[in-house]
Amino acid sequence: MSFDQMMIQFSAPTLCIIKSGNMFFARNRTFSKDCFETWKSSLVKYGIAAFSNQLSETSTAILVLNICWVRKILNDSFVKAYLSAKGYKISNAFNFVNDLFTRMKNEEGFPHEIGIILGYPVEDVIEFEKHQGKNCKYCGCWKSYSDVETAKACKYNFTECSKLCKSWYNAGYTLDKIINEYKKYSKAA
Repeated sequence: MSFDQMMIQFSAPTLCIIKSGNMFFARNRTFSKDCFETWKSSLVKYGIAAFSNQLSETSTAILVLNICWVRKILNDSFVKAYLSAKGYKISNAFNFVNDLFTRMKNEEGFPHEIGIILGYPVEDVIEFEKHQGKNCKYCGCWKSYSDVETAKACKYNFTECSKLCKSWYNAGYTLDKIINEYKKYSKAA
């Protein structure tokens, strides 16, 4: 799978504005800095920011975020208190992402609080940490400890979105056309 195909498939829910963010990992031999920079530039007009961070000799993390949505999440008082207790100083979304990437690279554990900006319920992020990822009620796009029906609906919607966007991309659609087609699809559904 090319890097372009990965961007479409793994970021589709964010590109189509049904999810605040997506994260995926690419092997360094697949990751193209030039291609990434092209994507990064083209996403700005949609209010989407893309970040990359080489985590190891073999892996690069790619994070795609709807910046307005993430700002709203980070301004929630409960989220602020939770992240502050974890040592984050949230001045803006970009600083938060830089802090996350630093923690991903330097710490032994994975900063599961990243789930918050990916649109996962903060309650589920907290429960995931508390139970060390065990004893969830449902495992879909994230491990749900509370609202299983919403988690199931999200998994279905995100999977369907990714599948449709991938097929449109493979048919030669531009990013604008993909986003417009998804808007039409979601209105008709």
